[in-house]
Amino acid sequence: MIADARLRETRFRSRHPVTSGKVVPPAPGATADGLPGGGFPARLIFVVHSALCLGIGVLRVLEPLREARSWLSAFAACGYAAALVAVHLAGFCYGPARFRVPALAAQALLGVLPVLQLGAAWSPLGCFFAGSVLLAARPVVSVPVLALVSAGAGLLVAGVGTPVVSVVDGVDGALLTAVGAGAVFGLAWFSGLAARYEVGARKLTSRAIAEERLRFSQDTHDLLGLSLSAITLKIELIRRLVDTEPDRAKTELAELVTISRKALADVRSIAAGSRRFSLAEERRAAAAVLETAGVSVHIGHRLPAHLPEPVATMFATMLREGATNVVRHSKATWCELTVGVTRGEAWLRITNDGVVPGEEPDDDEEHGAGLRNLEDRVGALGGTLTVGPGPDGTHVLRAAVPLQPFLPPRRGARLVPKRLRAIRLRWRSGWRARGSGR
Repeated sequence: MIADARLRETRFRSRHPVTSGKVVPPAPGATADGLPGGGFPARLIFVVHSALCLGIGVLRVLEPLREARSWLSAFAACGYAAALVAVHLAGFCYGPARFRVPALAAQALLGVLPVLQLGAAWSPLGCFFAGSVLLAARPVVSVPVLALVSAGAGLLVAGVGTPVVSVVDGVDGALLTAVGAGAVFGLAWFSGLAARYEVGARKLTSRAIAEERLRFSQDTHDLLGLSLSAITLKIELIRRLVDTEPDRAKTELAELVTISRKALADVRSIAAGSRRFSLAEERRAAAAVLETAGVSVHIGHRLPAHLPEPVATMFATMLREGATNVVRHSKATWCELTVGVTRGEAWLRITNDGVVPGEEPDDDEEHGAGLRNLEDRVGALGGTLTVGPGPDGTHVLRAAVPLQPFLPPRRGARLVPKRLRAIRLRWRSGWRARGSGR
């Protein structure tokens, strides 16, 4: 169904191209991949994620600030922490993918070099580098890097700058680094997941809008074409009869009112999205329109009983389109409407003698749109549509739809693939042969 929706959306866009030359600028926080860009949810994610990453940086920089021996060291610690947060956000959250390798290199330098100036208290801020590696690399690489960074931070905190070497300080430093890396990774991963969800929701919304517009245009063309053609023919006929045969003109006028009401009902069904038509009524209506246009109608075969509703509705729509094409795009004198079922396949054939030898077929945009709509409707049911000249110089429009998908399973039928049933039967036959001793 998703593939059908994409195909229909592509066809709709090809028929209705966007003529505006405006380029929509990316939303705040959007990347080359479209993440997280968009409306209020994406902006909220952007603000919350940035605030939490900044909070992690502030919590980690408090210890270096306590041990800073001068204002210069304190300002340097704040600058290093701000640079770490900015590099992480730009490289792994809101920037294009090509920034990730430079961001990793910058985070590695910002995690190691400040130790020379600020001491071992800075080492737990290596959590930004470890968390970014978790985002960028596979677990087989990122988990060992996380372990090495956490262990290194713990050793530095335990063995440098303390009067007594304390195992507790080392464990505390390692845990702070590991937990900080997990928080950095989790926030970025959740932010990306939420942003992708919003982008996917927007795409689904736009696709649903395009699908609805395409459905509306198809239904308007297919359902109202025959009614409007019939109204036009009736008005022309009434105009010719009003002076010579007023009684017949009144009869035709009453039929015109009926056709107009039916067209109004079709408009309401299009707006409501409900399309259920009686195949018998549509065949009678198509025959009446053809006869009004001076085309002799032959109805072959009796309508099949218990035809599935989707197939009957599609055939009814095809009758409307076929009759409209005969009236508006051909010079036919007779037309045959035949519906039947053969070997589990329902088919509808519309044959007429409107082909003029030596004349090019009518391939205008409106005519082609109707046939494309029919092809879409028939293809949605797994059927095929054929249009072209017949063997005796006629024009044939034929649709065939398999009935098997619409039939209920037979009583006692096995819902097992044929290939698996064959394997099972071979196993049974071998078991019986061994058990019988043959």
